Amino acid sequence: MSDYFPAEIIVEIFSRLPVKSLIRFRCVSKTWCSLISSHDFIKMHLNRSLSSTKNPPYLIFRHYDDKMEKEWFTLLSSNDPFPHNHFSKHLDCKWVFREHNRRVLEKQMEKKGFFAYPSDFKELHFPYRSFMKQNLYIVGSSNGLVCLLNDTPDDQTDLVALLWNPSIRKSIFLPCPGVKFHPSLHPMQYIGFGYDPITDDYKLVRLVYLYDLFDQYSDGKKYFPVPDFQIYTLRTGAWRTITGHSCQNIADQSFSVFLNGSVHWFGHTREHNGDFHNANSASHNVILSFDIGNEDFHEMAVPKSLEEVHRFNMKVAVLDGLLALVPYRDQAFGGFCSVWVMKEYGVAETWTKLFNINFGNVLGFTMNGEVLVTKSGKLRIYDPNSQRTLNPHIHAQPESFYFDTYMESLVLLNVEDGVEESLVPQFESLFYGH
Repeated sequence: MSDYFPAEIIVEIFSRLPVKSLIRFRCVSKTWCSLISSHDFIKMHLNRSLSSTKNPPYLIFRHYDDKMEKEWFTLLSSNDPFPHNHFSKHLDCKWVFREHNRRVLEKQMEKKGFFAYPSDFKELHFPYRSFMKQNLYIVGSSNGLVCLLNDTPDDQTDLVALLWNPSIRKSIFLPCPGVKFHPSLHPMQYIGFGYDPITDDYKLVRLVYLYDLFDQYSDGKKYFPVPDFQIYTLRTGAWRTITGHSCQNIADQSFSVFLNGSVHWFGHTREHNGDFHNANSASHNVILSFDIGNEDFHEMAVPKSLEEVHRFNMKVAVLDGLLALVPYRDQAFGGFCSVWVMKEYGVAETWTKLFNINFGNVLGFTMNGEVLVTKSGKLRIYDPNSQRTLNPHIHAQPESFYFDTYMESLVLLNVEDGVEESLVPQFESLFYGH
């Protein structure tokens, strides 16, 4: 390598190349393979990608298409993920704009759907079969890594999670935490995933709440927080338990978002002995954050007008790099939500209401300010400026939708494959149904 260019020049050139090219270049020589697979180069390439303004991040989109009976993982443009001219690009321009054929176009769009036309997206190869029936969901995405896991462990099933980097087509299963519970206690887990830049490590945090299945007075509503939580770090490849936390307030069915080095959930404070879901109990709404680096919990205030509101569900999100809160009412009850953002992170006084939408569920936001919403398994794109709604003709199982920013990277390239042999049958059964 140094016969033609100094090593530092090669490194500088390589750090500016796309992931796909670098994966191919690993086959050129052992020297190049060693360089591209090294921890320092992977970090250098990632930092350059994150700081680049020429190549904005993608949006990763997952859904299970009922019409095609297929689970899709795709990368979309972060600026315009569902272009208005997507369908017309694949049709004969001689007749597209004839008025009497517009109805034909509409029927084709409705029948085949957005992803039947191969443009404006990049399909990702997920290494396992569709797992919609296996109770798995996506926890989050960070620096090119996507974290997926089962969300309904019981006394016989421990947490099963994997990290997947679709850019390099590599995934690894994580070892199980090995925490079991009494059969009479049903566990409900809350998972967060994020990156710690101080230690250059990726972490999962797991909290568990239990309720007594045989408590005739609880009606399945009385939860007991487990006073321990587990943390997995990619660098060590192992879980560890931290004891003595007092986190008792994550809301039921709350999903996490990662921002500013912390994982965030929507939650409540409760005064009533473990009764987390009784709206009449003394409580107020909060956002719970977990600092990935310091590994401690904090409470963040919600807007004053939402502190004691219990008639809406609440969802935390990220909008244009800002922490967002979306109070919403399900479509069955009229479908309504509003969008708030915290203009200055951690400062409660900077909460600002942006707009209201007559849809019940916000999926995410694009970089140009459009809002992805779902209604009865159908995706819609709402522009808050024009107040127009676009139909991209995407139908899916409602619980299968996932939408987040995604940056291609080499992360995981230098991580060993495989898991303990005793765990392989469990994973095969989970994903393949054997």
